[in-house]
Amino acid sequence: MVLRWFARVLAVVMFLFWGGFFVEHLWQWFIQPLPQTPPPKVWFGQFLHLLILAGLALGLKWERIGGLLLIGSVVLFSALILQAAPRFVLVTIVPGVLYLYCWYASRTLPKRAHPTNRREN
Repeated sequence: MVLRWFARVLAVVMFLFWGGFFVEHLWQWFIQPLPQTPPPKVWFGQFLHLLILAGLALGLKWERIGGLLLIGSVVLFSALILQAAPRFVLVTIVPGVLYLYCWYASRTLPKRAHPTNRREN
């Protein structure tokens, strides 16, 4: 339970942090008047950045989907756009890994006995 809330709080903080970068890059490349459209690498990078934000947000409700989307998009973003930025990957995938662990644990670990479920003799 504590781990689940830690993942959620961390995801919200990261969503706000990386969301700021997303908005700034969106403004820089797509909203300000440019003499030409951005190169395909920028379009793809923005799309992957959007998927990272979506993974962070979706994990708040659907841990499995959010965790998989976050980890996959972070790895692709790092490999194709950042060319191996290990700190970015290690920091950003933490909520995704925690999301997946919490999802897996909720499916496989036995539930704690709730006091109202005990039978009195």
